Amino acid sequence: MGQIDAESQIRIFTADEDSSLYEYKVKLEKVKKEMIKFGLTHNQAKIYIYLGKYGAKTAPEVVKSLGMPRTETYFILNTLQSKGIVTAEFSSPTRYVALPIEQAISTLINTEKENLNILAKQEKSVTEMWKEIPTFAIETTELKQDRLQTMEGTGQIYSKIKDMIKTAREQIIVFGSEKDISRFYHSEIIEMMFNQPLIDARIIISPALKIPDFLSEFDKKKIKLMSDEENDNQCFVIKDRDEIMLFLRNATHPSHNVFAMWSDSKSLNEPLLRLFEYSWERSHVCY
Repeated sequence: MGQIDAESQIRIFTADEDSSLYEYKVKLEKVKKEMIKFGLTHNQAKIYIYLGKYGAKTAPEVVKSLGMPRTETYFILNTLQSKGIVTAEFSSPTRYVALPIEQAISTLINTEKENLNILAKQEKSVTEMWKEIPTFAIETTELKQDRLQTMEGTGQIYSKIKDMIKTAREQIIVFGSEKDISRFYHSEIIEMMFNQPLIDARIIISPALKIPDFLSEFDKKKIKLMSDEENDNQCFVIKDRDEIMLFLRNATHPSHNVFAMWSDSKSLNEPLLRLFEYSWERSHVCY
């Protein structure tokens, strides 16, 4: 992005479609959405981007350019400093500077990793404390009730699928589009499936005319294609005939908008299991 005058700095985040600045606004919005994925709030990302593109600014300049409340702006600037992606210059008035984007993202990732390490270390002590507290639930003779859990975003959905694979005793089957299978592959789900030697692991890709190159290392007899289907919005994973992850919004949507439903309901599992087996018979192997 080239140099932009002070007046344009004020208008760029609210530029209309007929404005010469609109293409910059669109790109900045995309960057902002990506920064939010790394743990920033909407306004934190907005202020970071502003400082990163327009250089060192005082808090009043940020308030004026972005039209944000004064108190919130000061709070966010302090928060961004504590996150390590904005620094304050020793000047009067104080000016704030954003770290280069590569360093900022690396810092945010390392922070998340450290937080996960801390949580992992606390897992054992929390588990032990939990076991020391007696259970007060009263056992009954009521029949087991079906369970259902909805999830949004590939992070928690894929984590649940990996748990299903780890605990599988007999079978893991997957039905999905090439986009779905590609995301599974890059999340190491496919590798986990085929590294379980004692279970029946199979995949149907629909629609598809050939096996994707990224699956070339796996046993082709366990992968079939449905070339006569037109829809690419169906995806589900079934474990041992008693757990299912059914995607209501699959890989045709952005990762954070993917939506799925997990259940151990037999009435939900059985029809989809029959659908898979029927589709398996109709599908073809492509070597």
